Amino acid sequence: MRQQSGRLASFVVLAAAVGGLSACGLAPDNNFDDDATVSDKITAVRLDTTSGGVTLRGKDGLDKVSVHRSVSYKNDKPGVTSRVENGVLVLGGCGQYCSVTYTVEVPPGLPVSGQTNSGSVNLTQVGNVQVSTHSGAVSLDGVNGTTEVKTTNGAITGRGLNGSRIQTETHNGAIDLVSTKPQDVSASTSNGAITLVVPSATYKVSAKTGNGHKDIGVSDDPSGRYQLDLSTSNGRIQVKQA
Repeated sequence: MRQQSGRLASFVVLAAAVGGLSACGLAPDNNFDDDATVSDKITAVRLDTTSGGVTLRGKDGLDKVSVHRSVSYKNDKPGVTSRVENGVLVLGGCGQYCSVTYTVEVPPGLPVSGQTNSGSVNLTQVGNVQVSTHSGAVSLDGVNGTTEVKTTNGAITGRGLNGSRIQTETHNGAIDLVSTKPQDVSASTSNGAITLVVPSATYKVSAKTGNGHKDIGVSDDPSGRYQLDLSTSNGRIQVKQA
């Protein structure tokens, strides 16, 4: 991984201890936390991790982006795992037998993309979202743009979804969404309930469940401007109007 050449400053080690789990489920020899700041102008964020969660918060009035890491590792101590590529802050992994969990503060409204193999994703006050994780929950709070989220194993929750399209999919987990702007919504899970709150508008509604009750609190208008496409193999579907 290339050096950041001054892009990450104020690198301060806060703690070191034994414990935690690595990407392969083995007890690591060491843990540490550290903090860094990014002086470059950031226009987007990309997730590119294998093990560990990400919490990213959009915050007004920031002079610099802040990156906090909690790292668990077994072999060699990892170096810098984040970098800036053409204005995109990339949150990377740390290799085999190693897990890195990020807490990051950025200016509000930045688009977020990418994936993590194992770990939860929590995004607040961001722009367009296009993220996936193989195993972990995804939580959204304040998305000013399109929402595209996929996880194989984990719940998906979203509040303040203010864009033109919501597309969510999980194989095992509930989906709970609040749309603050009329828009197309697709929500699919193989095992879990679906709860959706939408603002007043005209909707074409498709709601399918193999095993569960349907409580649809909006009218199904065949000529509706927006489409609600909701499906679960096992779970209740509930749609409410705000």
